[in-house]
Amino acid sequence: MVRVAVLQNEKGFDFSIRGKYKIIDPVTNGDVDGGKRLKRCAVTVKQGGIRIGRKEYGVRRLRIITKRDAAIYHKGRKRRYRDQIDIILTEKDKILVVNTLDLESYVKGVLYHEVPHRWPMNAIKAQAVATRTYALYQISEKKGQEYDVTSGIYSQVYGGRSAERHRTNIAANRTRGQILSYQGKVLPAYFHSNCGGHTEDVAELWKNDLPPLKGVQCGFCKGMPNYRWKKNFRSKDVQEKLNANGFKLGLIKEIAVFDRTKSGRIKNLRIKTRDGKETTISGIKFRDIVGPNVLKSNYYNIEMKGYYFDVNGRGWGHGVGMCQWGVYQMAKKRYEYKRILEYYYPGAKIIKISEL
Repeated sequence: MVRVAVLQNEKGFDFSIRGKYKIIDPVTNGDVDGGKRLKRCAVTVKQGGIRIGRKEYGVRRLRIITKRDAAIYHKGRKRRYRDQIDIILTEKDKILVVNTLDLESYVKGVLYHEVPHRWPMNAIKAQAVATRTYALYQISEKKGQEYDVTSGIYSQVYGGRSAERHRTNIAANRTRGQILSYQGKVLPAYFHSNCGGHTEDVAELWKNDLPPLKGVQCGFCKGMPNYRWKKNFRSKDVQEKLNANGFKLGLIKEIAVFDRTKSGRIKNLRIKTRDGKETTISGIKFRDIVGPNVLKSNYYNIEMKGYYFDVNGRGWGHGVGMCQWGVYQMAKKRYEYKRILEYYYPGAKIIKISEL
């Protein structure tokens, strides 16, 4: 089973249930409520407990189990979720919502958001195996915590039952139970949109040093979306973002590359201010502060232009593991999905979960 945090740090949301349901106190495992269906209503915090519609429950956790599915309405978006929904009050009396469901259903809820459902079937199959593997790895890493993965870009984008599509479901079913392993353990099967020509060594980002994630030359994503990109920044805007995150910088005179990783990505930057001071910052931290969807990768060159500077970059994402646009091109060239996975995760084995 996978536990997905679908809402975090919320004051409330709207909720409805199709079909029969029951509400359980997960602490005592006793039934609290239930019904044939639940019309759309508000879920809020009420005096340290949870309020659903007009009913108040004096507990900090509720578990809702549905026969069909439950819908969450949030920020103008409606998404349906299978199986089990846990509504949890955090220490700060904010709401955490966790959807717990079986691994295969989770994979089906992810694929449409990670790769277009009209892509070649072998590309979707490769993504299905990577998605399943990544989730299984996170389950093993997050034991004792409230959830295994989030539903956003920092884990895998998950849309619940609402995101299931015919072709992505076919890919999930045809690879059912297949994962990537290395030396008998689940591989952290990272992936990203476009590597810009070379994938990154996992050791540059996380505390792993695995041969299948050392980085490979990729000639397949060239010419695909975000293989090359360009952004213009005002130095003062970047200065303000850095200072809002704990730095104490004057006006920026120059931002220059200090050193790079083996793949060509920026490891550290050197920032010179107009008062003569110098600061070094890691490329990862700089990108996180400026914005990962603005500075699309750490694979770039900087050209200073007075009070402005240009960034000429390649790729989108952290660069570790599988390059999704490379996968698309390989599949178009009729590479089978197992061969694609072997290319991006050299030395890893494709096995069934039951073989672990």
